[in-house]
Amino acid sequence: MTARTASTRWPGITQLRRKLYEAHFRAGRYHCGYSGRYASFEAAERSLPTGLAGFDHDAMADIDHYTTLSGGIEPMPATEYPVLFWLRRALDDGARTLLDLGGYVGHAFHQYDQYLSFPDDFRWTVFDLPHIIRAGQALAAQQPTPRLSFTNSVDDGCGMDILLAAGSLQYLPEHYLHERLNAWRRRPRHLIVQRRPLHAWHSFVTIQSVITRTGQVSFCPYSIPARTEFIDGLVALGYELVDSWEKPRSLDVPFHPECHVETYSGLYFRLRP
Repeated sequence: MTARTASTRWPGITQLRRKLYEAHFRAGRYHCGYSGRYASFEAAERSLPTGLAGFDHDAMADIDHYTTLSGGIEPMPATEYPVLFWLRRALDDGARTLLDLGGYVGHAFHQYDQYLSFPDDFRWTVFDLPHIIRAGQALAAQQPTPRLSFTNSVDDGCGMDILLAAGSLQYLPEHYLHERLNAWRRRPRHLIVQRRPLHAWHSFVTIQSVITRTGQVSFCPYSIPARTEFIDGLVALGYELVDSWEKPRSLDVPFHPECHVETYSGLYFRLRP
């Protein structure tokens, strides 16, 4: 008898497995584990396990990987090349300012600079949480450059040429990007979204557990919008979808098969004239 057959015949087994998984999850046993399906970001926040929450604390501001700017930057993964391509096109189009939304300690700037050699008048600004920003500034001080700066205000992106959101939007409320762009009088001409989980049919929020390099566990709401809704919302703001690509990474929420995401998405939008 298979485990699936046993679970169907004796529902109590499934309930027991579910309780056991939830106990292990809340105890911080899983790195990048997921738990629950919630209707909103706020509902997931109210259900977070006790302990560290989100990314705005020292445990998440770990820059040991990047102790030196030259030796600590990882090689360019193949899945980043579409971003590299569209950044090059934006530069050729005259773009000179970029907001890196949720850009952590600024490592993407150094990674892409190795390939694109950003011009002297280019300005890459990282927006992130206060603890992360302080860590990024400390790292950047090792090799200062006027091309890289940090901000605690996402609205500094108003009027910039490019907005890059790489692996960050899932840690923000479902409509965060759309709401910020809608509030800006001058929207970025180029919009690059990378490593974004999008569901084929519906939107949902789950909770992710993250184990830091120091062994501490943090729990974060993790939002996944419906693909069509996400794209249509940006089109309504004046953008056109020019290109899309996939990253071979899946997402599964235990005991919620309807939440399966096959691959993470990359998208390039351009503001219509």
